[in-house]
Amino acid sequence: MENIDDLIWLPLGAADVDDAVRLNEEAGWNQIADDWRFMLDHGEGTGVRCGDLVATSMLMPQGDRFAWIAMILVTSAWQRRGLAGGLMRRCMDRAQELDLVAGLDATEAGRQIYLPLGFKDIYPLSRWQADLPGGHMHEGVRFMVQDDLDTVAKFDHSVAGADRRALLKHLRDRCPEQALVLEQNGELKGFVLARDGRQATQIGPLSARSQDDALTLLDSVLSQGGSAFLDAADHQRSLVMWLTKAGFSRQRGYMRMLLKQDEPLDDPAQVFLIAGPELG
Repeated sequence: MENIDDLIWLPLGAADVDDAVRLNEEAGWNQIADDWRFMLDHGEGTGVRCGDLVATSMLMPQGDRFAWIAMILVTSAWQRRGLAGGLMRRCMDRAQELDLVAGLDATEAGRQIYLPLGFKDIYPLSRWQADLPGGHMHEGVRFMVQDDLDTVAKFDHSVAGADRRALLKHLRDRCPEQALVLEQNGELKGFVLARDGRQATQIGPLSARSQDDALTLLDSVLSQGGSAFLDAADHQRSLVMWLTKAGFSRQRGYMRMLLKQDEPLDDPAQVFLIAGPELG
């Protein structure tokens, strides 16, 4: 086995995308090259190499309030040798340098590691999956167009607590056929976006003013068909019941966490689906 002293730690760049995808494929994650390119364009990545890329992490600043820690991946041959902890500490230190609150969506196992580091529980999430969910377009729902971005970005800022216009545009361009808005009397009541993935389409974020509005958007976006993953807020009980009736199965849990802060930076009442654990 190679010596840990032979490892090279370096910033991730565009030339590392294919190797990074291979790492998340090994882990069974859904990301594709477009995900890595977006994260590297708008965040800071760290890679660890021993010839091949053996570990990664990403820090994704979200406006001027917080930064998301994600994509901490270690290939199987190098696990349990301190790489994940080292990458996490680098992300935490960098967030502190930027004067941003560090946040993440932790797996159930990861949560036990992050609690002693000072991360606090905010609210639980669940990954849901369906192979062929049904759905139909509802009145008041239409496709999001370029001219909607300013209004959607303002709406999203009020929910997410950060300016995420770049993310919204990226997702809208990735899957325009699943980028939808709900309007009533000319007022935006909610929106949903999606992105193509290695295993299935990832639905989210979905933010709405009410549970009925959220379910209207979700039913509409699922009318496009195909396998779907989504990461839903557990506190939205009507949504959880709807997903079960629609044929979704719960795959695993996450916990939204913030470093040394136990109050949410977003508005949980209007968060129904997140963009994904790597994007917040």
